[in-house]
Amino acid sequence: MERFIASLEHARKVVGEQLPAILRLLSSVDADRSAALPIREIEDWLDQEIPRLRRRNQLIQEPDLLTDWAPSLAGPGLPGLTPGPGREGLIAFDEKTLARCALATNEGRKLAETLAAQGHPTPHSSKNVYDGIFDQLAERRQDPDFAAGFFATLGPKGAAAALRKLNDYHGESGKKHWKTMGEALATAVARRPKTLGPSWEPENLGKIQAANLGLVLGHGSFPFTWLAEVIRPRTQKSPGAGAFTRQAADLSHFLSALANNPETARALFNGMSPEDRRDLFSALNREVALYTNEHDTIAFDPEAEFGRMLAAGAGVFEKRSPGPEAVRFAFNAMTTMGNLRTEADFRNPEGQPMEVAQGARIFMSMLAGAYPAEMIEGASFRDANRTKDSVFDKTDTLILGLKPKFVLSPGDTYRFMKTFADSVEQMKPFTEGMGKFSRHLMDSAAAKDQGKSTEYMGRAFMGLGYLAGMQIAAANEVQGKMDEYDQKVRDRIFFLLGLSVDLVGFGIGEGGAALLDLSGPLVEMDGADELIWLMISKTATETIDSYKDIEGTRLDKLKESNRLATLGSEYWIFHELKRYGFSYKVPPSDPAFGDPPITGANGNLLPFGTLAKDPKALKNLANWLISNGSGSGDKSTAGEAAAEIDLLFTGAKGKTRDNPAPWG
Repeated sequence: MERFIASLEHARKVVGEQLPAILRLLSSVDADRSAALPIREIEDWLDQEIPRLRRRNQLIQEPDLLTDWAPSLAGPGLPGLTPGPGREGLIAFDEKTLARCALATNEGRKLAETLAAQGHPTPHSSKNVYDGIFDQLAERRQDPDFAAGFFATLGPKGAAAALRKLNDYHGESGKKHWKTMGEALATAVARRPKTLGPSWEPENLGKIQAANLGLVLGHGSFPFTWLAEVIRPRTQKSPGAGAFTRQAADLSHFLSALANNPETARALFNGMSPEDRRDLFSALNREVALYTNEHDTIAFDPEAEFGRMLAAGAGVFEKRSPGPEAVRFAFNAMTTMGNLRTEADFRNPEGQPMEVAQGARIFMSMLAGAYPAEMIEGASFRDANRTKDSVFDKTDTLILGLKPKFVLSPGDTYRFMKTFADSVEQMKPFTEGMGKFSRHLMDSAAAKDQGKSTEYMGRAFMGLGYLAGMQIAAANEVQGKMDEYDQKVRDRIFFLLGLSVDLVGFGIGEGGAALLDLSGPLVEMDGADELIWLMISKTATETIDSYKDIEGTRLDKLKESNRLATLGSEYWIFHELKRYGFSYKVPPSDPAFGDPPITGANGNLLPFGTLAKDPKALKNLANWLISNGSGSGDKSTAGEAAAEIDLLFTGAKGKTRDNPAPWG
């Protein structure tokens, strides 16, 4: 195109230079000068078309439009459409599109001018002018030309000023408009960066106050290279004491943007040295704990966003398996957040250990629950690498189905466990993740054992025992009130047993359907994974033999003890072992346990929630479990298998509970 335009320009120059000479020649021989009119028409045509061709060439070559017109030519450095079936190579270019783009850009500019002219909004009407403006923006937030025109006119400072006005809404409406603005800006940045103009280029955005810019970027999925260039200067170490403290004050305003754009978080933090990452995260942790946004009603919760950023960077919220950079981010977060330090002073040159900000802790629990294999491997005292530092590398394990992507030291595992061990509620995401993964390990082991031995099942439960003991030790150190903690765990178990066991049946396999009770409401269906780990890892137990003394009227007292939790756990493990092919030495339908019966008409165990309503039925259940206890020597029976598993699990749990991190 450029060569063609150059040829036409040369032709226009030649025509312009030669036409006067041609006219003089015609006059000198008294020829009709009208014969030269076609040449004049060519000259006029070139004068009109050459500028048009220049504009067309410029528009076509603009990266903003190149991605729409020729996605395969956009190149790796340009955001745009991903070529798919029917979009390979060039796409037919409709020149009318240029007019529509220009019109949309102009409409966006006009809407921005209208917004800028408004005073503070009044929320008394649901459809006031201010709401109307944002409704228009919401309708066209995916239109790159409209969005680019809107933000090019508004500018970063104007966008921040408009968002600050949303504080007057004091409700969800303001937050909805904030989200709309972020999504529209993300569209413009990704598709029309040139149209946005220089004020939105990263080097110029560095001049904008962090609190304002962080608010503007608080929603939306931006091109990660652009966002990284915007935020990177705020992650650099400053000279002198408190090197990262000053940067953290700015960076804390971008936590929401980083949480929404985890690729950028990975790009910024994965390349840091462990020391710099610890210092920066420590400074951030201090900053978010101090910051309050009580007068900034649309702003995010900085403590929660700090945690959400770390969980998102580790791939916790992604449906697919986390990629290599997400896994590395998880390793970096898990080895850093348990080692945060206060600022150094003359008394403590290295600083003091610092607790994770309260609002971030639930996300540490999510992170641990998303990487259960790594937590189990890190807690193990059986591995040869237990005295070594954490390392970002895979390792072989003795547990079938355990494939950790990196290795945590017992010390790092324990310290990270303490970041969310301050309450049963905080540990819930971890508990759910562990329950689900425990099911995976049990299924893998059972497929190998085939109901004939507990070799692989025993290995799995030993690994789970190490982690369960470490969890108890962390809760004890962080909370200190273990009686209260134990009671909360038991209460949660009772709740889930009473409301979900009847529904989920602890695994529906052969005979599993008999445990279902579909007559009640479908509540707490999602509690099955949580319940599995709560029963596996419960802090204290009584022996089943303690049920021999249960009186028929002591159900209330029973609920106040550990014994009901123990009985529920034994009920569950016996049922699981039966599902995995192990046999009962004494069937539950035996007449000795039939008054009242503990089985239904089909001979299978009644749901535990049903049995728990009758103290006499519970006593019969306990006696039946005792009758199936170990001593037969037959490893294919559920009682013998349960005894072996319990021995391995309890021994491992005791080691880490009493001394969770002997190697630092």
